[in-house]
Amino acid sequence: MRRAALFAVLCVAAGLATGCGRDETSEAIARVDSSVLTADEFYASIPEQLLAVMSLDDQEEALKTWVKTELFYREGLRRGFGDDADLRRRLNEIERELVAEQCIRGFVEDIPEVTEEEAAEYFQEHRTDYSIQVRLAHILVRNRPEAERALAEIRAGTPFENVAASVSIDQTASQGGDLGYMRRGEMVHELEEAAFGLKVGEVGDVIASSYGYHIIKVLDRHPGAGQPSFDSNQAAVMSFLTSLRRRTAFDNWLTELEGHATVLIDTALLRDEARARLRSDSDSYEGAVSETTGAVMP
Repeated sequence: MRRAALFAVLCVAAGLATGCGRDETSEAIARVDSSVLTADEFYASIPEQLLAVMSLDDQEEALKTWVKTELFYREGLRRGFGDDADLRRRLNEIERELVAEQCIRGFVEDIPEVTEEEAAEYFQEHRTDYSIQVRLAHILVRNRPEAERALAEIRAGTPFENVAASVSIDQTASQGGDLGYMRRGEMVHELEEAAFGLKVGEVGDVIASSYGYHIIKVLDRHPGAGQPSFDSNQAAVMSFLTSLRRRTAFDNWLTELEGHATVLIDTALLRDEARARLRSDSDSYEGAVSETTGAVMP
């Protein structure tokens, strides 16, 4: 199964770290010489939402993959690959990212959700906002460079729907990214404020979310009909306000951390290095072509 392969990869990554801080009372479910994988370690390595859809066969396949990986891991250490400088750098970078991610998660989770009373007060002050509908077109890509290129293309005059059809990974790509009409509470939090802050025909900046990187365009707007109730919008309002509170707290925290550190970002040097590397790559390519074809390069 394709899904089994995904779970196996997850378990492989976790398996490399086994033996650290093990609960000796947990029963071993796999062993390769002195390397032991306990049941607790195995299940702790798999996100709950993925474990919920794993069959027993999937779990057995993941366990077998851990054993295979451990065999190759131990052989790699015996051959000295564990001392490879590039590998150590990559491992240090992974550790750096994981520690930073855990730090951010702990900070955000400590910020309490808004109360029902706070949400009700906000809703009363913004009731009309929840009846307004906007029609959106949407582009979703996997990374920021892709999003920046797509936005630059749109800014240069390429129709939004053409760019959406060619680069968006969203299921609406074939419709030019058209999402139809939406109200507050019916879209990803990160998009909501931008969507309701744009004018008809306006394209927003790149927006990051857990799904990827988005570009949106407001196609139409109208007041909607009826009076929305708090009961039907309570979950959306509380989720939005909690997300806004946490994002604001995170931004303030980041500013505080920057204020206590000496930070240098030398974009000029970065550009110089990028140009130099590009020239070097181009020269190497031309030299290879010259050697292959026997042509004299100008």
